[in-house]
Amino acid sequence: MSFVELDPLDIAGRVVQLLEVGRRNSTYKLATMMALVDICVENAAAPDGSLMVPVDEIAHRVIGYYWNQVRSFHRHGRLVQVVRGRSIPDRIADARDVLLCDGLRTAEAAREACHPAYERLVRSVRLTLGQQPLTHLQTVPHSCTRDEFLFDASGFHKKMTVGDLERIAVIVLRPGVPDGLRRTSTLLRTFVRSLWASDVIDLNRAELDAEDIDGFLFGADRTALRALVDPLRDLQSGRCFYCDERLPAEVHIDHVVPWSMIPIDGVANLVAADARCNLDKSASIPVREHVTRALDRESLSDVSALTRIPVLHKRTVSAARGVYAALPVGSMLWRSSGTYQRHSS
Repeated sequence: MSFVELDPLDIAGRVVQLLEVGRRNSTYKLATMMALVDICVENAAAPDGSLMVPVDEIAHRVIGYYWNQVRSFHRHGRLVQVVRGRSIPDRIADARDVLLCDGLRTAEAAREACHPAYERLVRSVRLTLGQQPLTHLQTVPHSCTRDEFLFDASGFHKKMTVGDLERIAVIVLRPGVPDGLRRTSTLLRTFVRSLWASDVIDLNRAELDAEDIDGFLFGADRTALRALVDPLRDLQSGRCFYCDERLPAEVHIDHVVPWSMIPIDGVANLVAADARCNLDKSASIPVREHVTRALDRESLSDVSALTRIPVLHKRTVSAARGVYAALPVGSMLWRSSGTYQRHSS
């Protein structure tokens, strides 16, 4: 079977069609799609336009999305994200408790430490992804037909074993798909997040506010980043990263490349800011100079060693490159409180 390289908007439209129709028994498809979008933003395609994606990497990104979601949500406790059975979030919650006791606050920190509990978690999640969302992600709703425009899924099936998955190891996104997912990443993230919040409300059969749920599911865990307050304050000589005014007693930790655009809890992407700058910037994409300055700071590794939060310099560079490349010319970029400039290229 031959495949024609699709226009980015056609790719996004077909993703929407696959996800929008039909009932989901879990949020796994949505987490997998978000992971693929992030990977495409952060990684350059091969000369032929394809991209090899390790299944382990998809598992790691999926864990990263659920990592904060396994916390208790007000009086509702841990939110249900699958119709029945021991879920991926259940397994993450168990591993997370062990890892937090060892001082590893994020999935990235656990991965960088090569912690055995985290490595077991990745293997477990990888198998579930192979048996479920990677098998069914491209299945046309209400049929057994697959529309394999994203990747060849012929090797995936619901009874896959660990050995089967080790033999596959990677999926190859078809030519044009990585660029299409990158260029439409903002639209796709917004769409998938909306479906995800809606599914969680339905799965929990409770009176939940969609806006509250979205903030809980996809907001950064600020508590995990409090350890950075003093080290980053010292690194920045007690001044706000953005306006260079002296930092007040209340210091905010901000993701320079916004968490809502690409979830990276690395020291290279985190700065100390005052409330005015942080709240004014919010989820805006900053001018490139801010990202460059953040990446050029010295002693990031010292901050990482002190807090056990990884630097993630290379990943932040790649993510920033992908985010700016996906922005339409003329998009507004945040420079300082109340000040923006247009994205030129």
